Amino acid sequence: MSCRVFQTFYGLALLFALIVSGGVLQAQTFYGSISGVVKDPSGAVVSEVAVTVHENRTATEYKSLTNKAGSYRVSFLKPGGYTVRFEKDGFAQYITDELNIVLNQELVVDGALKVGANSEVITVTGAASPLNATNPQVGGELSTQELIDLPEETSTKGANEFLLTKTFAGVASTSQDYSNVNNVSLGGGRPVTNPIIIDGLPSNMGVDGTYGLIPTPDSTEELQVLTSPFSAQYGQSGGGAILTTTRSGTDRFHGSAFESYSSQDLVALGYFTAHGTVTPPQSFNYFGGSIGGPVWIPKILDGRKHRLYFFTDWEDTLTHATSPLNSDVPTMAELGGDFSGISPQNQPTPTIYDPNTTTVVNGKITRTPFKGNIIPKARLDQVGLNLSSFFPQPNCSYLTYNYCINPVSVSSYLYNADRIDYNASDYDHIWAKFSRDGPTNQPTIDIPNAANTSALGGWVDDHYAVSWSHIFSPRISNEARFGYVSEENFSTPATADANAIGLQGVPLTQFPSISTSQYISFGAGSFARTRDGHYILNDAMVLQMGRHSLSIGGEFMRYAYSYYTPGVLSGSYGFTGTFTTAGGQSGLGLPDLELGIPASASISTTNTIFHENLNYFAGYVLDDYRVSTKLTVNLGLRYEFDGPFSEEHNNMYTFNPNIIDPATQKPGGIEFAGNNGAPHSLIPNIYTGILPRVGFNYHAAHNIVVRGGYGIYELPSIGFGTAGLTSASTVSASFQSSDPGVTPAFELSQGVPAYGPNVGPDGEPLIPTSLTKPSFSPTELPQHAVLPYLQEWQFGVQQDLGHDWIAELDYEGNHGVHQPIELPINQINPPAGCCFGVSNAQSLRPFPQFLTVTALTNGGASKYAALLATLSHRWSNGISVRAAYTWAHATDDVDAPARADAAPVQNVYNLHAQWGTAMTNVPQRFSLSAVYALPIGSGGKFLANMPVVSQAIGHWKISTVAQFQKGYPYFISQTNELGTFSGAQYVTQVGNPNLSRGSRTVQEWFNTKAFAITPADTLGNAPRAALYGPGQNVWDLSLMREVPLWKHAGLSFRVDAHNAFNHPQFSGLGTTITSANFGQVTGAQDPRMLLLIARLKF
Repeated sequence: MSCRVFQTFYGLALLFALIVSGGVLQAQTFYGSISGVVKDPSGAVVSEVAVTVHENRTATEYKSLTNKAGSYRVSFLKPGGYTVRFEKDGFAQYITDELNIVLNQELVVDGALKVGANSEVITVTGAASPLNATNPQVGGELSTQELIDLPEETSTKGANEFLLTKTFAGVASTSQDYSNVNNVSLGGGRPVTNPIIIDGLPSNMGVDGTYGLIPTPDSTEELQVLTSPFSAQYGQSGGGAILTTTRSGTDRFHGSAFESYSSQDLVALGYFTAHGTVTPPQSFNYFGGSIGGPVWIPKILDGRKHRLYFFTDWEDTLTHATSPLNSDVPTMAELGGDFSGISPQNQPTPTIYDPNTTTVVNGKITRTPFKGNIIPKARLDQVGLNLSSFFPQPNCSYLTYNYCINPVSVSSYLYNADRIDYNASDYDHIWAKFSRDGPTNQPTIDIPNAANTSALGGWVDDHYAVSWSHIFSPRISNEARFGYVSEENFSTPATADANAIGLQGVPLTQFPSISTSQYISFGAGSFARTRDGHYILNDAMVLQMGRHSLSIGGEFMRYAYSYYTPGVLSGSYGFTGTFTTAGGQSGLGLPDLELGIPASASISTTNTIFHENLNYFAGYVLDDYRVSTKLTVNLGLRYEFDGPFSEEHNNMYTFNPNIIDPATQKPGGIEFAGNNGAPHSLIPNIYTGILPRVGFNYHAAHNIVVRGGYGIYELPSIGFGTAGLTSASTVSASFQSSDPGVTPAFELSQGVPAYGPNVGPDGEPLIPTSLTKPSFSPTELPQHAVLPYLQEWQFGVQQDLGHDWIAELDYEGNHGVHQPIELPINQINPPAGCCFGVSNAQSLRPFPQFLTVTALTNGGASKYAALLATLSHRWSNGISVRAAYTWAHATDDVDAPARADAAPVQNVYNLHAQWGTAMTNVPQRFSLSAVYALPIGSGGKFLANMPVVSQAIGHWKISTVAQFQKGYPYFISQTNELGTFSGAQYVTQVGNPNLSRGSRTVQEWFNTKAFAITPADTLGNAPRAALYGPGQNVWDLSLMREVPLWKHAGLSFRVDAHNAFNHPQFSGLGTTITSANFGQVTGAQDPRMLLLIARLKF
């Protein structure tokens, strides 16, 4: 879209804002609103009508007056039940029945007054249409009860409500890891490009866009999904948004307690698991409780009187899993240097040679064996013996191993949510909340001492928020929010006792990593601690004038990311028997360890805490113009400034193709932030984020709405967050024999040789460049101020079928422009026919002094088109249903950065040739979610008048989530003999790879003869998405019986069956053309699992 168009639209929007600013500025807000027009019996509008919106759960009232156009609006309404009352002298009171408000909804409630006494009351049913009559957005919502009643989508977290978003049209998982929310696509967008908004505040992680805290069903008031053009209030979207809000207390105490349980005895055998296989013990316990109500302190505070309410929820998921470990450890004799017995493979021990007798004759190493295969005590290295003492003792005796344990992995995933709501007056409403969740994974004890290889790990997500909404007058209101969202990841290996090890020259804050051939490895992993957090301040002011409802709002976020991953500070050491063998025979690593002579040692650390920061600002203006009772037009404009990351202490670099490398005098060098005139942020600011939105909604008939919209959305730079980080404290030291296999680099008892960071004369890290032995692969940060954006459009029809049934049919499309991608730019051009096997091929690269050069750039493109059909029945009369079908096609040229299933680029000089079906494409998907209260026995329509029988057979519910989906695209790979240092050489497609449904087998899922190996120096012609793999066919079922205890209380017992019919959910294909498993199915998702659940509610 041209800059002139942007400027024109922006100018008109500002002019309009100025014209109507004397009226009411009305925002389409995160919460709901009720608006309408009040008329008298003649059809004339009535002004100064008192409008009261009554929240039924807390008796809170929101008051307003109609303006001269007879219009009114009440905003910032939390999801729930409300009634609306209209009052004016000379007319009877007009009161609606209960109306249900959902998130982000503008409910139209018009009033038709009748002449009469003010004491006369007219109650109207069906005052509001269930159709969306005010904007073009497409999506849906799930209530607390639906989230609880549907079969639990479980993971190590317990119930994961975000996975239920896949029950909506336009939502699909783009990977075979169905339990990962980060793989979910909304409205055809790339995963992790859609905002997850909790209580009005974005909760995605700034560094990579992934989700953070996930509310639980018991703490959620409502979950909503949007997949099409929506309000200018929302930004940074790749196709949709997920909205959710936490529950509040009410006038009545309410709560729940529950436990869910499963174990290996409740899980069917996997498809590829042989019958009779003994499943290792495992268990899953998910339990918790919640309570909410008025804050009540006897004789001191009555929350109902003071309108002060609380809600708290606490949950935990405990998982225990056993994984047998069988390995080899040294015997007591071997730990003392005596190798005269049997080897770990139950064979005679190889001859142990004395490294001090090494001679080299004609390139052949010869040594004298130790007498009796026993190393003299005087020759043993004390540090080597100290390390060897950490081997566990043998505890079993089998042919090929002598150490047998069943280590148990234990994980605890805690969730807590606390909220306070205070209705200070009829004009002021304040709430504050704190939520936290995250797992703590205890170390798996495979070695029962400080040398254990597992670390304490996990993460913690925090979510703080406070909100204040104030009604200045019937025409002016405002809501301000402040919040802080963070995620801290941690990995803490066991600490080492420096005196017990005795190794000098390295810090022994953690146990070194030790590997010895033929024996179990030991030693800790890497220490790591990262924190990704952002502060949020947003505000929405609300005004209205005549038929125009105007919104003006803004948002500021300050992202702060700290990153500390020093690696194994104490180093990694490998012992392979190199120095105690001769004549080319294989040996044991333990003798070398006991002699203190490693074959290799390395120190690779970065002992720096990085601090990255980013500022984000957005402002918007939105006008909802109710042209008539049938037509509403939405005009919006949003501006976003998404500043680039910078490192607080300039610990950042970028590859720059336009400067000369001083060491080799070749184009392409390294720039450091803040050095030699380089800016603090190496990525340019983008100031062109002007994003228009337009939509309409037309009530074509009393039960039919036609809607459409168009919008532009800025895309987040997913995958760019930690790129380019570097530090002068980085150490990359390796120690190896200078004459391989002859002289050790050092002895452990002498300590590790001195090492230090590689720093240049300017104090910056010394990045090596060489034309003969290049060793570094740099990253080029985005160098051009190009806005990545998505154009999205939608047109559809919504129809009220009666009896709470609604049908929807929508067309959605989008076009991604300047999408963030990664490109391997150090590829030889021309791309084929020149270079495979050429000895000097490296010198032909654009930047021969480097290996791979990865450019992060906003240069990708994509398109998406979809037909969405939904039939839904919101919960009433004991039933709720949503049936959703999506038919779609997504195309692009380069996959998203850091995507696990991404296809590499074959020819960076011709991205047009890469264009084709996207690797995230899901052509067809159908989902069904339903809850049905059986209408029999007590509380039902049938057999309810037979006291004993009705109690025995009553209060049953069944529910289901069924998902059917065509398979995911697969990329076919081969050995890369293109010779250009490209990411891949594509295979050649010579036929149709698809087999008919009846011809597919586990041994041959697709036609392997449809592909041929592409010759060297030749570009392959197969598309990236060469074929589709196995689809998804899974039914989750739930059966529940509730036993009433007293009014508003009950105890329920329930069984959930995930993959109830145990359909094999194949999850992998052999896609390497030279592999023995080419064309075969290689894995399957989880088989049927039963979950037993008990729940008390009150």
